[in-house]
Order: sequence, then C-alpha cells, then structure tokens
Amino acid sequence: MRRLDYTRCESLRKSLRISRRDLQLVGAFAIVATIVASIGAYAYLNPPASDEFLAMWVLGANGLAEHYYPNDNPNLKPSENVNWTLGVYNHMGRIEYIVVRVKLLNSTLPSPDGVTGTPSPTSPLLEMRRILVDNETWSLPFSWEILALAKKGQSLSITGMVIQQMPFEGTLASTVSGSQFRFVFELWFFDESSNDLAFSWQSMGVQHAVWTQIWFNATQT
Repeated sequence: MRRLDYTRCESLRKSLRISRRDLQLVGAFAIVATIVASIGAYAYLNPPASDEFLAMWVLGANGLAEHYYPNDNPNLKPSENVNWTLGVYNHMGRIEYIVVRVKLLNSTLPSPDGVTGTPSPTSPLLEMRRILVDNETWSLPFSWEILALAKKGQSLSITGMVIQQMPFEGTLASTVSGSQFRFVFELWFFDESSNDLAFSWQSMGVQHAVWTQIWFNATQT
C-alpha cells in the first residue's frame, strides 16, 4: 500500500514537475494550516471571558457633561431648580435588577469605598429601580431644588428639599457656612447568591463597586 502511494506521488510529481522538496513544503503547509484552522475554530467556539461591569454617570441639563447648575453657579439659593440626567449601563452579560440609591452628604461624612466595596453609611433619601437587560442603558431625568435652609452659628443646614417631585423635610445635611454639600449616587444590584441587594462584585479577580458624586453649596442670599 505504501509502495502504491509513493508511486502515485512520484507520478504526480513528475507530471507536474514538482520537486520532492516542494512536496515536503506543501505537506508541511497543509499541516500548519490544519493546526491554525483548528485553533481558530476553538477560539470561535470558546471565546475568552469578557470583563463584567456596570457603569453610571451624571450629565447636566442638556444631557452633556456641562451646565450642571443654573447659570453654571454651584452656589444655590432656595427655589432654584436643578436638572440632571443619570445614566446606568449594564454589561454584566445577564439581566440585572438595578437600584440607584441617592444620598445627601457633607464633606465629613464617609464616602463609598470602591476598593473594599463598602457603601456610605448614610441612609438614602430615595431609591430608583429598574430591570436592565445586558448591554442596555438606562437614562433617567433627575430634578431637585432646595426649599429651606436653617442657620445655627457657623453651621447651615438644608431642612427642606424637593427631589424627583417628592418633598423631604428635616435636617437633611449640615455644613460650615453652607459649603460642600454633595449628592452621592450608589449603584446597587440584586445578588442571587445572597438573595439581597449588593453594592459590589468581583470580576476577573478584582473587586468592583460603582458610585459617583456631585458637589454644591447652599446660600440664603
């Protein structure tokens, strides 16, 4: 059988005037091409794991990263309406139940910690919820205004606000001279393993948490 194959190859080589070296190169190329094709097919059928992430951002009144305050002045008086747009993007590879927790802080209250996955201990004023499919973006208007301020010594407190058309009363946050208030937005999601909302997750061996903040000042005049 081997003799028959060799005879046919020799006959083919002579008829096409192909040298033995050329036949060897053709054979080697065929082997390499087969290996490359097999690797390509495996890579296609077994794509590398992509990074899983959630993202959140805040845009100004015109849906751009500008004009966050009336007349671009972050020193806000009562009854000045502020309009932002919040955005959330899901790239976790699955449907996610998303909760955005809105908190009002001053400069001394603890911020969330993305490295350890720890949220701010301050209680949220309100929550906004939605189910997002993979690769879906959630864009939602966020409007608010200060209704009332109270001053005591050097401390100025926000005692009344309207956020998303909902009124809030009481000492919501206090700062010295009314400077450095901030809205903190934390992104939470439903974690099936704990059957509860979670603030952080691990992807590619790295801890992740999503939050953002915007600062403003309050003034009575």
